[in-house]
Amino acid sequence: MKQLIKILLIILIGWGLIKNIALIFSFDKTYPEMCDLNAVAKVVSLKTEKARSNSYVVKIVKSNMQKTKNTKLILYTSQDCDLKYGDIVQFEGEFSKGDVARNYKGFSYRNYLKQSKIYGSLYSKNPQILEHQPSVIEKIYDLKINFYEVLEKIYTEDTNAFLQGILLGDSEHLDDEIKENFKNSSMSHVLAISGMHVSYVMIGMQLVLDKLVNGRKLKNYLILCMLAFFGLITGGAPSCMRACIMSGMLLISQNFYRKNNFYVTILFTFLVLLFINPFNIFAVGMWLSFGGTLGIVLFHKFLKRFLECKGKIKSKFVKSFLEVCLVSFAAQILIVPMMVYCFNTISLTFLISNLMIYFLVGPILAIGYISMIIGLLFPQIGAIFAIVEEFLVAIIFKVAEICSQLPFSKMYLATPDFWMIILYYVAISAVIFLFHQKKFQFLRFILSNRTSQILKKHGKKLIALVMVVVMLLKIVSLIPHDLKIYFVDVGQRRLLCHQKSNGKKYYY
Repeated sequence: MKQLIKILLIILIGWGLIKNIALIFSFDKTYPEMCDLNAVAKVVSLKTEKARSNSYVVKIVKSNMQKTKNTKLILYTSQDCDLKYGDIVQFEGEFSKGDVARNYKGFSYRNYLKQSKIYGSLYSKNPQILEHQPSVIEKIYDLKINFYEVLEKIYTEDTNAFLQGILLGDSEHLDDEIKENFKNSSMSHVLAISGMHVSYVMIGMQLVLDKLVNGRKLKNYLILCMLAFFGLITGGAPSCMRACIMSGMLLISQNFYRKNNFYVTILFTFLVLLFINPFNIFAVGMWLSFGGTLGIVLFHKFLKRFLECKGKIKSKFVKSFLEVCLVSFAAQILIVPMMVYCFNTISLTFLISNLMIYFLVGPILAIGYISMIIGLLFPQIGAIFAIVEEFLVAIIFKVAEICSQLPFSKMYLATPDFWMIILYYVAISAVIFLFHQKKFQFLRFILSNRTSQILKKHGKKLIALVMVVVMLLKIVSLIPHDLKIYFVDVGQRRLLCHQKSNGKKYYY
């Protein structure tokens, strides 16, 4: 039986690998750059309202082009058009793959669509609805629409947009200034559903099921089903799916009385996400999610042991405080190069912001879900919970605003060379090796008497050096930085002319 399972797994992995490699090489060749498309497709998303149109993700059933079946597009329609998940529609329009980045490190809409396996977009004013195909996912999306309506009724505009992001995975309507404050204060992970949100959801489900279900296996299977439901209703972002799959594997290992191996779990989850969509490899959010999780596992124990070598800490409050600091710091170790490479920014105040919101996120999520669920049946009771929620959300908005204005909250850095990033991870790997193989000998050397003597001898010089550096940084921060250069890309393309020997001119 075990041999048969292994053979089936090998066949499945091999098939998936071949399919994904074929998809990567054929993706750009499936559709031409521009073409007239006449197609029948199924709507596979909810409506997204734009300034002058509505947009839907559709999956092609048949079209006037070959090899396009089951490919996904974004269909833009007029605002009067109201389509639902499962509608089979017929439309025609001019297909476009999307703009590419025309400047260094510019935004490529085409690559952004690829991460969702979307080939391009087109506009059709009023597509014709041929039929409707009901499904279970449609019922889940209908429930999500009801949740949207509840949040809109009982909360103010900004709080509603914020809760839609952290509860349902849709932060598109959140004000740009609030998003910028969260980004500058290193609190963006609060807006994107990830391991923190999933862990709170699991804790809440366990507390409820402990009162209703006796058997541990049944309780774990129910939580597993709820995680699948949670992944669907929140949109299935890579960071959310990573947390759901890893949590699901932990529950399955408990039911089969097996010890859960973290490294096997995280590798399996990584492969599953690439199996689902090979273009997830280009999703920055996925790399940040995996890097933060791996950093906590690899370095939290090391940092904790380092503090224990300094001396025993008796105060429970100080222990809790340091625990939060260690988790936040450990999560940053592996993702700092990614942040610098992708966004050219780094924050030195992430500990302050994370400490200030540590005790807020849990209650906000709990009260948000309670008010949202109860509000479906009893809107007035949901409005009572909303009073407390409004207060907590106002606090977290203020924390983000204050932390975004702190010195060194957002430092701009040049894009590092690739060899520097490799060197950084090699050094990190060396630290991990020493930690696991040398049994803390290098820590004992750092804390040895010899080191203490060196510090006593040159301590004043080191303090003076640190003070000079701090003063220089302060002086630099006082220098006006008012000069700003704005580059406006209006999409103009230079028309080049090439004249051949036969006298004909070719423009491109």
